[in-house]
Amino acid sequence: MDLRGQRFTVDFSDDEDEQNASSILPSGSVPSVASAFIGDIKERPTTAPSAPKLKTTLTGFPEHKKRTRISAFKQQRGASAKSAAPDTPNAFALPTSQTAPTNASTLTQKDSRFDDTERRRIDQENKQRLDSMSATEIEEERRELLASLDPSLVERLLKRANLDEGRGDTGIDPPSAKFEEDVELQQSIETTGVPAPTPAGRAVTALKSVRFEDDAEPATPIDLQPASNPSAISAADIPQPSMHFPVAPAAPELDPSDPSFLENLHSKYFPNLPADPSKLAWMAPIPTHGSIADQESPYYPAHEALPASALRFDFRGGILPPRISRAMPTTKGLHHHGEAPEAAGYTVPELARLSRSAFPAQRCIAFQTLGRLLYRLGRGEWGGEDSEITKGLWKCVDEGKIIQTLEEAASAEGGHQGSKVYAVEAVWLWQKGGGKVWKAS
Repeated sequence: MDLRGQRFTVDFSDDEDEQNASSILPSGSVPSVASAFIGDIKERPTTAPSAPKLKTTLTGFPEHKKRTRISAFKQQRGASAKSAAPDTPNAFALPTSQTAPTNASTLTQKDSRFDDTERRRIDQENKQRLDSMSATEIEEERRELLASLDPSLVERLLKRANLDEGRGDTGIDPPSAKFEEDVELQQSIETTGVPAPTPAGRAVTALKSVRFEDDAEPATPIDLQPASNPSAISAADIPQPSMHFPVAPAAPELDPSDPSFLENLHSKYFPNLPADPSKLAWMAPIPTHGSIADQESPYYPAHEALPASALRFDFRGGILPPRISRAMPTTKGLHHHGEAPEAAGYTVPELARLSRSAFPAQRCIAFQTLGRLLYRLGRGEWGGEDSEITKGLWKCVDEGKIIQTLEEAASAEGGHQGSKVYAVEAVWLWQKGGGKVWKAS
């Protein structure tokens, strides 16, 4: 006996798009032998999804897509806002007949109009009641009210009432009389510097006195009221505060041409430090021609004789006489020394010190000048072995250890290469001139 199958749906898909799809068995299908209720399962033909196609834009970036459909969240939010009940205007949240929402500005305007109307109504009632009362009754009511209230509270209420009406006084005195008194007081202070006399109608303040515990008797009372006759008071009678602040003495003006320039410099900027004139000698101004300081210079032309250590040389190793040395301009670069600053050129002891300087530029200048000087000295340019100048210069070279300094600088490894080259050149010039140190004896 054949049994017909019943139609039913079996969902084997997990995809959301295929969730509502159903598998319907055909009515004429025959169930299998294994089950009397489930027929054969047939797979539906599927097609592979196509790859997405990108739209080409002018800028190369995806364009913004405008959403015309309102989102579910926005719809739900709008529905909840419409269903919410409006705020109640009363303080106890009592239900009212108004159902439409009220604007805040509208409520504020209604409240202000209500306050103005209520204030005018109360004012009108007070005026009507005052008109029906006599002057005696008004004064009695006023006395009872002031007696029952705090005076400070009454004063604050009067000030507030006057400010509301556009007045600036306290309401105790008539405004016109008080204003006239203030104007008179201000004019009197501006013209004479003394306050105007107190009006007769005003109360006069009693004299005040100051007393300390150490005083046996009270001090003389101080009259704080202005005199009745302002013209009788002079400026000398008014006590003036005496105040004096100490002022430091003005430092003397510095003049570089002043002979006491170094002393003034030390007293102005370094008054608490010990003075050492030898360290500031290079800052001293050049003495004027023919002055006492100029005559005391070691390279003054009027000297009868000059020692070999005072002779000055130029960069080519030649001797500069005193008159030529003093006439040379400072732009030649031969005035960078402390002794005899008015004279150009360098002495042998000065060149010996520069050859051991920590600055390579100074060593280069000293090596170049010493090499040319030693060449001239070895060739006998200033006389033979018996010449006083030659003996004195060789003595300065020996005392300054110039030859040893040049040889060490020429054979040094590393360091400044420029100064080394000038030292090698100086040693070579010394050897070309003779290559030995003449004894000064």
